[in-house]
Amino acid sequence: MKKYILISAMALGLLATACSEDTEGLTGVTYYAVIELDGPEYMMAPAGTPFVDPGYSATMQGEDITSQVKVTTNMDLQDPKPGYYSIAYSAVNPDGFSAAKQRYVLVADADDKASGYYTTTEATNLNGSNFFGVNACSILVYGTGKGTYIISDLLGGFYAQVRGYGDAYALKGEVEIAADGTITLVDSYLQGWGDSANALTDGKFDAATETMSWTCDYTEYNYLFNVTITK
Repeated sequence: MKKYILISAMALGLLATACSEDTEGLTGVTYYAVIELDGPEYMMAPAGTPFVDPGYSATMQGEDITSQVKVTTNMDLQDPKPGYYSIAYSAVNPDGFSAAKQRYVLVADADDKASGYYTTTEATNLNGSNFFGVNACSILVYGTGKGTYIISDLLGGFYAQVRGYGDAYALKGEVEIAADGTITLVDSYLQGWGDSANALTDGKFDAATETMSWTCDYTEYNYLFNVTITK
């Protein structure tokens, strides 16, 4: 019996030592920073004009720690170029635990009518059938500053949003938009399956109605995604 008591005591001692080492340097209770953004999470900004951040605030255990927030972005805040950017706001508590928020900014030239945040319409379908149901998907279009545009999903969000597979299953495309609104495919790639579109046809941008439409031929089975999006 004494042998078992001795072994148990040794085990408890080792456990206490391990716990002490694991929690060394930590306070008894840790409080996390809470970051709040002023203004919209998604916004547009003009190219070539200094970006004015709508603002943010941060608290921790009721104390204002806004001055401790670190802001990082790869956007040139003084002379933003056309493109799509994220701004990260982060703060770390005394125990080293971080909290973060993100803001997303689409930068476009003043005369760029195509760039913007779009939503699919009821006209969007797969092979002429309403496999999208009542889902309205969010599609992003933005200029690269090199005469081409990036469309976040040539499939209208079917796999990424409707099926819920996530952003890796959005077919990202680079296109050219001619003066008459004709949209032609330059390149495309779907990360999740490592493939691309077979073709893009009937591409059209109507600046007056702020609407884009195209038919994307995808997969070896030639699925036809007929997509219409509007701002």
